[in-house]
Amino acid sequence: MISRRRRLIAVSVALLGPTQDASAFAPPEHGSSTWSTRQAPPASTSLVSLSAATSDRAPAAQSHKAARRAYARASSSQLIISNKSTKLEPIPVVGYDSEEIGEYYDRRPLEVGWRLNSLSLPLLGWYIGLLLDNFWGVDTREDVQKMRGAQLRMHLVRSGSVALVKSGQALSLRPDLLKNKIWADELGKLVDAVGSFSDVEAMDIMRKELSDLLPRLKGVAPVKNTRTSQKKGRLSKLEKMVRDDPILSLFEFFNDNQAIASASIGQVYKARIRRGAQLEAALGKAEAERWGGKIVAIKVQRPDAAASASLDMYLIRRAAEWLSKFRGGGLPAIADQFGIQLFGELNYIREANNGERFRELYGDWPDVVVPESSF
Repeated sequence: MISRRRRLIAVSVALLGPTQDASAFAPPEHGSSTWSTRQAPPASTSLVSLSAATSDRAPAAQSHKAARRAYARASSSQLIISNKSTKLEPIPVVGYDSEEIGEYYDRRPLEVGWRLNSLSLPLLGWYIGLLLDNFWGVDTREDVQKMRGAQLRMHLVRSGSVALVKSGQALSLRPDLLKNKIWADELGKLVDAVGSFSDVEAMDIMRKELSDLLPRLKGVAPVKNTRTSQKKGRLSKLEKMVRDDPILSLFEFFNDNQAIASASIGQVYKARIRRGAQLEAALGKAEAERWGGKIVAIKVQRPDAAASASLDMYLIRRAAEWLSKFRGGGLPAIADQFGIQLFGELNYIREANNGERFRELYGDWPDVVVPESSF
């Protein structure tokens, strides 16, 4: 069951055969006439079911052309999920509006100036290093280029800016724009080498996202966690938090309650939904029977991701407007397309709907397995 008022949502995972390209079927990014405010960022937690049946990967009976025709018929709709039915409705315009963001931050020069200094000063120091390399004649050495590429990557990571990290990822795919393959290789590490944020903070986000379950859990004793109870010595703050909280105790986390993977926008936890009276009180007996015992991946958005995206996109677009005056081209339009994609990735509800749409369109293919969505 997925409630659209929650920011905890479920998405499906599609397993493609070796001859298929997922990007060929990826839903296109859509523009927006509304701007998601910083005070109310979109979904920051999602659940992905890992308990999926497997099947033999027989050759697909349908061609890619037929698949594209099927997607075209449904491309103007999205899935609204509930515990009763699944229906198709028109896709709303979501997320990014460059004009509204521009008007908002044009009236806040101090906030813009502070952010600009915090982002630009480290990069200015990096650029001065490049000039010194050229002055001393060492700029062509491979070890120096690797060092400068690694420094650039670390500056983007330390900035805490999802927009800059995503920009670095995009540039890693275009060494022709960077004109430096070594730097492109270093920036390519931003895909999975950006570090994780605090597990305690992530658990707190999960707890807040599912706080609407609390009234149902009053007076229900949590299921005893056998892993924690068998552990000798003092429990850590994280372990006590998971043990004592009525929401977090619905899950039995793997990897000592720590994230198993992290990326630029969020990080992922592996857990099993625990059976018992607590789950029945939260979901109802039928849904508890359906989901109890399943293994899920919980995707938690970085706490500062949505808050910094709008301001950083403002800076990127203003820089694109300034550069376009000297270099020409459609740099502002490129920045807008990047903003549309970035805001789309920050919206986990949209991500879940895209997964469910994929399930509706291709879930019956013989070589595609799409796990059933969790709650």
